[in-house]
Amino acid sequence: RIQRLDNGAGRSLLLRYDRTQLVAVDYQVFVQGEWTTEQTLATYSFDARQRLLTATNAVGDSERYDYDDHHVILQRQLTGGASFFWEWQREGKAARCVRHWASFSQMNTRYVWNDDDASVTVHYVDGTEEVYVHDERARLVRQVAADGGEQLKAYDQQGRLIAEQDALGAVTEYRYDEIGRLIALNPPDDAPTSYEYRNGFLYKRCRGDAVWIYRRNAEGAVTEAVDPDGQVTHYYYNLRGQLLSLRYPDSSRHRWVWNELGQLIEETLPDGGVRRFSYDALGRRITTQNEFGVVSRQQWDAAGRLILTTYPTGSTRAYSYGAYGQITAERDELGRITRYEYDDDLHLVSRRINPDGTRVQYRYDHARLLLTEIENESGEKYRLDYTPTGLIRQETGFDGRRTAYAYDLNGHLLEKTEFGDFGPSLVTRYERDKAGRLLVKTLPDGIKVRYDYDRLGRLVAVDDGQNHPLAFEYDRQDRLITEHQGWGTLRYAYDACGQLKRLRLPDNSKLDYHYAKGGALSAIDLNGTPLTRHVYQSGREQQRQQGLLLSEYSYDDQGRLLAHAVGHRHASLYRRDYAYSANGNLEHIADSRHGQRTYGYDALDRLIRVRHSRDELPESFAHDPAGNLLMQDRPGPAQIKGNRLLMQGDRHYDYDAFGNLIRERRGHGQTLVTEYRYDCQHRLIGLTRPDGQTATYQYDAFGRRIRKTVDGAITEFFWQGEHLVAESSATQYRSFLYEPGTFRPLAMLDGKGPKKACPFYYQLDHLGTPQELTDYSGEIVWSAQYDAYGKDAAVTLAGEDYLDQPLRFQGQYFDVESGLHYNRHRYYDPRLGRYLTPDPVKLAGGLNQYQYVPNPTGWVDPLGLTSNCPPPNKPGCEVPGASDGVKVDEGEPDAPAPKKKQEYLYRGDSRDPSDVFVNGFKSKGDSEDLFLHSIDSDFPPSGFISTSPSRDVGKEFATSFFTKTGFLYTLKRVEGYDLKQELGNRYKFSREQEFAVPKVIKNEDILGATIIIDDGRDFGYSIPNPYRKIDK
Repeated sequence: RIQRLDNGAGRSLLLRYDRTQLVAVDYQVFVQGEWTTEQTLATYSFDARQRLLTATNAVGDSERYDYDDHHVILQRQLTGGASFFWEWQREGKAARCVRHWASFSQMNTRYVWNDDDASVTVHYVDGTEEVYVHDERARLVRQVAADGGEQLKAYDQQGRLIAEQDALGAVTEYRYDEIGRLIALNPPDDAPTSYEYRNGFLYKRCRGDAVWIYRRNAEGAVTEAVDPDGQVTHYYYNLRGQLLSLRYPDSSRHRWVWNELGQLIEETLPDGGVRRFSYDALGRRITTQNEFGVVSRQQWDAAGRLILTTYPTGSTRAYSYGAYGQITAERDELGRITRYEYDDDLHLVSRRINPDGTRVQYRYDHARLLLTEIENESGEKYRLDYTPTGLIRQETGFDGRRTAYAYDLNGHLLEKTEFGDFGPSLVTRYERDKAGRLLVKTLPDGIKVRYDYDRLGRLVAVDDGQNHPLAFEYDRQDRLITEHQGWGTLRYAYDACGQLKRLRLPDNSKLDYHYAKGGALSAIDLNGTPLTRHVYQSGREQQRQQGLLLSEYSYDDQGRLLAHAVGHRHASLYRRDYAYSANGNLEHIADSRHGQRTYGYDALDRLIRVRHSRDELPESFAHDPAGNLLMQDRPGPAQIKGNRLLMQGDRHYDYDAFGNLIRERRGHGQTLVTEYRYDCQHRLIGLTRPDGQTATYQYDAFGRRIRKTVDGAITEFFWQGEHLVAESSATQYRSFLYEPGTFRPLAMLDGKGPKKACPFYYQLDHLGTPQELTDYSGEIVWSAQYDAYGKDAAVTLAGEDYLDQPLRFQGQYFDVESGLHYNRHRYYDPRLGRYLTPDPVKLAGGLNQYQYVPNPTGWVDPLGLTSNCPPPNKPGCEVPGASDGVKVDEGEPDAPAPKKKQEYLYRGDSRDPSDVFVNGFKSKGDSEDLFLHSIDSDFPPSGFISTSPSRDVGKEFATSFFTKTGFLYTLKRVEGYDLKQELGNRYKFSREQEFAVPKVIKNEDILGATIIIDDGRDFGYSIPNPYRKIDK
């Protein structure tokens, strides 16, 4: 028997036995010539027949097992009280399950076996059923889903899958070499992918005109990776196979140092920054020193669960756990406690009790434990109904609005029906190709939007028949190189590391981007002359040169902006200083131009007051239980129903059948009326002011505003993905530039064409909101002061021949004619601090679908979809991905945009961080078939680990598609395969954007975990991985 597992570096596992049975596992350390037990990890007990009865972990949580007389399991009882039961047919090793149920009512599954056709029919408690048919070698050959969709599989003599037919008849084929390695993938409606091997490892991958080459050492580790453009990334290892350094195509290097135990103790970033780490005797990381010398500490319980984080400021955040390892209470840095309760012995959150005593409740009545009802803090309910296969069939909002969905047999949306409070419903229909890609979307008003793709599945054209066609071109690495929109074109070029190198704007102005080692932006040139210069240190911008102005930035120990000083080389002009509370809320701004502001918050971190040091009036706010903003400094009552604001002060609001604000009545007798008009996609298309002035708005196929007409005056807009980059009217032409990869404005170019474009520079606050616009000499030509929710309280222009600028909160454009902010997918009213229309992504945008953000001093919403908290190491907001949470996937392609260097991957998983942070992720098997992995990673057991660059996809898998609470793990970008590139249209789940990592993801490549509640929302904090190695 194995008695000890020794790593050769003074750490081992001792296996203790009682006669023939393993009874305990001890973690031991070799000290002064002998082994000493640090902790007993697990103990086991057995009955007289040597069957496992209990298993107990390090904190005393136990599971219990019961068996029949033939040693087949009958019951498993978990520590939390939940029990699972089995009923069997036949005996011993021939036994097969005929019923599997639990102590909670949602689970009671029956299995009917048919030996004549080798099938088993699975009957669920809700009456649905599925059928599985296997051949004589137990391979799945036919599967009938609960909705009747039938999938077929065929195998060769060696048992390799050679063809698969989906529920709509599309066939995918693949070929192997003589030793069973996949050499060709032939999708039904896409270009094939071929593979070539050397010495047993993948050497070359080809798809279309693109070729990737991987050179390896004798152990099979990649030493050179060559991309389709011939750029090479080099990898270097020590004798143990640990990565020592990585040399990028720009010759920058990333280095790692390991101790004898294989633990990462030092990391040198490409820009020279050094991070250091230390560990306790159990191998858990307990301190992390970042490149600025700041130390964070973590404390763990016996089961390896994080119980206390101590930040550099000395503030702490603590966690308590229940029987399933689920968090039951969280104490924040201010001592406030949020509690979580679980009903029916389930691991799913039933109630979240907020620090102020309000609560949100959840129900899971579905047979698969899918979320079926949410009750908000005001007692209003949101209901979800599902198809037999677990897709959302109908959702009913807090305001009673219903939306119904119909799908094809592959689960792709075919029809969406929106039911209003009254009047006719709105029906949108979708037509797709064999790969599930959207070809035609027919809107409720009959307009058809058509989508075209090239042979590699890339979107190349979109046309909604409204005289504003869109077209796109790509390079061999699927990067966007040309974008045509109506009246203009954008052109892109990339450097050796895949970063945007050159951008040509619609007016033919040229931007060149320069980067330092490690990818930090160092300079931008406009038409061959310097526009800006930047100095970064370990990811934080320290200096910026804009014309003759020099900005200097400083940060606190947690990376939050502390000060922004603006001046010339030898003189300071003005300055802003920031202070924060222990839990990160903005407390104070000292502005040398505008005085001081202090901020106060309630127990849920919502803004309740703003006080000014000068003559400005104070601002006060209150909120109803559901988070609706009530402005206390406006006289009169407020009425809200289903999160719709009906009245505030003397203002009355009317809504259409779909919850869109259509009328504002104010003044004496409510005689001052503003009316709003919408199209069938709930986009604002017109308004009429009380004085009779009118405005109309038009949009492209992606819903981006491309034209507005105000009393006959036309302004046209041009977009780069989700960013507004140009506007043109009869009197002016302006271009807008942003810090790469963000919505933070950098500069505005006034004038059309390389010879006329004159740059003006944005000076921003901590959120990325414009405070001043300066010219080359540093003179302020525009400045603004805002109310807390973004309404400009004062705008100052330089002289009569002024230059105005329309950008406000990130992603927002100020419309003078209405006072509204156009916010990409919706319109925001800064006077109310809320949107005019419900969130188009519904629950994915949060429980309150009219809310702007949780508080306006620390959050932004650049797309008008989901609020986003600025990352601490850079003031502002990175471009978010698709919306979070429970959401129906309509399968519409996003507007293509230049690819930014992808830094992170995400993986949703139910396993606790105490396990994952120590052991990392490992593949289920050793199958190297990417296509089989994409279909079912369990059969055959895959040699790949599923990840995605999409945080939202990770959330779906973390919660088992929003049926339970789980963990979203953030990973360093590691070596792997993009399934869309590898498999083309054979990849059935392109929405998941899967990136398959071979064999193992080391624990040091896992940056941390975020708890995701079963409704898809973040639990409210992230758990840093103490073993992580942190990349920029």
